[in-house]
Amino acid sequence: MTDIESFWSHAIIKARINPLEVVTGPDRESVLTPPAWSLDDETVTAALESKSTVLTSLETDHEDLPRVGALSILLWEDGTPAALLRTTDVSVYGPDELDGRAEVGDWAALRDTVSKGSRVVVERFRVIADNS
Repeated sequence: MTDIESFWSHAIIKARINPLEVVTGPDRESVLTPPAWSLDDETVTAALESKSTVLTSLETDHEDLPRVGALSILLWEDGTPAALLRTTDVSVYGPDELDGRAEVGDWAALRDTVSKGSRVVVERFRVIADNS
């Protein structure tokens, strides 16, 4: 069992993903391990402390927009699971709509790569179980 699979088996219980599994059996959300992705350790620490995080990306980076309610596993830089996240909001903006807004996560790092006419996806996540 990988570190991610081991974390997932504990996180579904801690986050109460399917509390009736013993009665109803596993459901789709508790059976399929969600996608895992990493951020730098400083950002992961901030997400764990605030129990949420916000990420920005170009709309062209997505085949389909992320889905509100989707689960994902946040990893430390070394690939160790840090937290189980649930997407709470997905919005698409023009770059001019984001300038001067402090709550858009890593927008400052993405700003210089955005061309005129591009659209930016802002995803908000809530930590629903950490790896402690």
